[in-house]
Amino acid sequence: MKLKSVTIYGDNFRSLKANKRYEFNDNNSDSRLSAKIFAGLNGSGKSNFLELFSEIFYYLELYHMPSASDEDKEGQGFGFEIEYYLPVFDVSFDIDSELLTQYLVRIKKPLNEHPEFSYQYSEKEFRRLDFSTEKRETEQLLPKKVIAYTSGQNELLSNPYYKIRYHYFKQLEDNVSAPSQSLMDKNRLYFLNYESNFSIFIANMLLAQKTNLDYFKKVLAINDLSSFRITLNINNYRKNKINLGYKLFKELERLKLCASSWYQTNHTEDGSPNQLIFDFKVTEATISSFKFHFKSAFELFKVFYELDTLNLHMVPVNTRKLILKAHKTLNLSDEMPIPDPSSLVFRIEKIIIDKQIDNKERSKEIYYKSLSDGEHQFSQVIGSVLMMEEPGCLFLFDEPNTHFNPKWRAKMISILNYITGTNFDSRSNVTKVRQQEIILTTHSPFVISDSHKDNVYKFEQGVFENPDMQTYGSSIGFLLELIFDRDISISDFSNEAINTLKRSIETKEDILRVKKELLNFGESIEKFDAYSFLRAKENELDNKDKV
Repeated sequence: MKLKSVTIYGDNFRSLKANKRYEFNDNNSDSRLSAKIFAGLNGSGKSNFLELFSEIFYYLELYHMPSASDEDKEGQGFGFEIEYYLPVFDVSFDIDSELLTQYLVRIKKPLNEHPEFSYQYSEKEFRRLDFSTEKRETEQLLPKKVIAYTSGQNELLSNPYYKIRYHYFKQLEDNVSAPSQSLMDKNRLYFLNYESNFSIFIANMLLAQKTNLDYFKKVLAINDLSSFRITLNINNYRKNKINLGYKLFKELERLKLCASSWYQTNHTEDGSPNQLIFDFKVTEATISSFKFHFKSAFELFKVFYELDTLNLHMVPVNTRKLILKAHKTLNLSDEMPIPDPSSLVFRIEKIIIDKQIDNKERSKEIYYKSLSDGEHQFSQVIGSVLMMEEPGCLFLFDEPNTHFNPKWRAKMISILNYITGTNFDSRSNVTKVRQQEIILTTHSPFVISDSHKDNVYKFEQGVFENPDMQTYGSSIGFLLELIFDRDISISDFSNEAINTLKRSIETKEDILRVKKELLNFGESIEKFDAYSFLRAKENELDNKDKV
């Protein structure tokens, strides 16, 4: 997956101008993960692009769902054209070159009309697909998965994912009796919230690829997953029993086969349980069982995500209908009730991990919840990329490193590159990465310093450009000025204190006083400049004395 361009039709999309073609670099490297870095001050419009891409792929996902209405498919007042590259994997339409690794997708959706799907490879003309007769093929023109995350309360980013999840839920309710129906088999859109953190961590610790997982564990200083529990309360908000359906029932049977123990309580008259509890003591046998029944980390995560969707049974029907019909400007998170955690249909809890506590390789068992905010954010953001092994995925990360310490910020790009590695040389250097793309917004000059200027987009009032100067390997001070228009390297308060000292100099005695007071400041360019200023001022006063 690699984004090439996007155009908005009709009205402006927040700070982004309509009828303007926004183009992005499409360079490619087998050994380096594709990452676009959107940087700029608050309010510069960088997050608006993540919101736009989310709205576009929400519309396209809904367009392919059987439950979508004609009104949904027309997308009143919303138009766009988007182009991106997808890797050539498992496509059924005509691509005849064995050497071809990617093809270009173009989807054009005029205002109040249905979209047009087409693709191109090599130097051939675009071939248009007819949705009415080639729906399976048009689905293959979409990213394999779109995964979004925001570290703050960006409801405008999360809205499309909340809405599509209610559509998934409706689809689940409508197909509980279908033996082959799986809610998550074809769905593409995932939003990472607080609850998904637990699912991602468990799935990775059990089933992620060993080389990548070992690196992930080393950074987090986690040795092993020791144990965890899954609890299901099979009642909705009205205390009525939930019909899990055939497919979810089979998923629970697979979990039972992996559990160290399980039990059910509060039997109903027909003998079915109201509550199921699975306990997992993680051993080599446990991991082998999960590998046999679930194959990959993402397959297990999908089961958790589908079970977590059952928690929408705790949302009243009228609220569900409101969310399905809500305008995109409504903050959906404000409309959703917050149930008591103990009453949730599905939850993962009591996660215990074995964590290193010092450099002497001592460790102890602690609750996963007791990790710091930065460690949780690392596990969720980096973990979501770790588990997503399928090529053709798009990650939309809004400020994914706000809680990272400076060391993690400095190597965030190298961490992402390593965990997406598929081939390594004898020195464990990455020689090939997955064909995926990450678009992230950031205020961190460390992330920018690890990215080539063609992959860095400086934003100002909804407009972006690549920096003129090289960003890769640049110093933090240089990038603060280049990207964030800040020409000082220290805080305003301490900088003003230094400037006040400089302005106070009138005599040689003042110079001696200021030199002494500068000893109270840490090392910085500004302090060095202050000493240079003192030397110049001292020479100036000496020259006056000679006259």
